[in-house]
Amino acid sequence: MAMLSMREAFAHATMTNQSATHAALAEAHKQFERVSATDADPSWVTYFDEAKLIVDTGIARGRLGEADAAEPLVANALRRAHPGNQRGRAFHSFWLARIQLQRGNLDEACDTAAGALRYASVVDSERVTGHLREFHQQLTPYRKEPAAMAFETQLRATLR
Repeated sequence: MAMLSMREAFAHATMTNQSATHAALAEAHKQFERVSATDADPSWVTYFDEAKLIVDTGIARGRLGEADAAEPLVANALRRAHPGNQRGRAFHSFWLARIQLQRGNLDEACDTAAGALRYASVVDSERVTGHLREFHQQLTPYRKEPAAMAFETQLRATLR
């Protein structure tokens, strides 16, 4: 139920419905607190751990434009992510870069996105590639800035 409530929060955030997003986030956290180590969860939900709850909360808040609240959540989840989960680290890095860009931190955002590119180079994921191209599009107003130009060069080299 926590995972499903989080998906609902994402949908509301995409529609920029702040109150509904926050209600769904609160429900996701409430449901997650009810989880017990002895619960027989289905295999398709085992990836939804506390770190995933935290990062998804940050992503939803970032989608709402609440970048100040979102950044520490996503950064924390990225630090806690299992080193072998390259795909997850690529996604989390993308979202952190996007949030950093929302906050006006272009250099930091491009550096974080470059990290996502490094992770993306070892996984074969169209979703990751799509997100990185989306980030590249978000850099359009900054195309002449050195950090944006460096990221574009790295993107082209990585995603040939």
